[in-house]
Amino acid sequence: MRFGGIVLLALLGLGACSDPAPRAPESSSSPTLTKPTVPAPTMPAQAKLNTREGAAAFVKHYIDVFNYASNTGDTTELRRLSSPMCEGCQSYITLYERTYKAGGYFKDSDWKLGVLKLDFGKLEPIVYGSVSSPPGVILDSAHSKPHAGHPESSDLTFILRKQSRSWILDTFELQAAP
Repeated sequence: MRFGGIVLLALLGLGACSDPAPRAPESSSSPTLTKPTVPAPTMPAQAKLNTREGAAAFVKHYIDVFNYASNTGDTTELRRLSSPMCEGCQSYITLYERTYKAGGYFKDSDWKLGVLKLDFGKLEPIVYGSVSSPPGVILDSAHSKPHAGHPESSDLTFILRKQSRSWILDTFELQAAP
């Protein structure tokens, strides 16, 4: 799957905003970008609230937008919700853009978010949660063959920052073992 062998462990295993090493797909001489047929998920009003519930709703929305970007290659909203300093966020954005530009895709590999736990007493709220995904199918470029990903399950940490009327994701990383 997209984060198993490709990105997540290398991306997030080194700590906060570690420098990821996603595998860049082969370039295509003639990119085949198509406009998504479904709109990006709309942020629910609750996800804008400066509360525990608002932070949790934002993380849920972020995962919906993350899945949308993975399924379509449209990273506009994912980029808007991600801090430019969040290397993990930017690595996924780059991976999706390069893959779709090269004529590739990710299919049937949406992240499913598990139970969330919040630490809202700090300067920046921290949300802990698990994500899992089925194996899915990956096409690295128009010149490659589709291949099965791997089913995955990971515990992640999301660090948020309030910005004007919404949240922004500063960091997401693998949770350290206790």
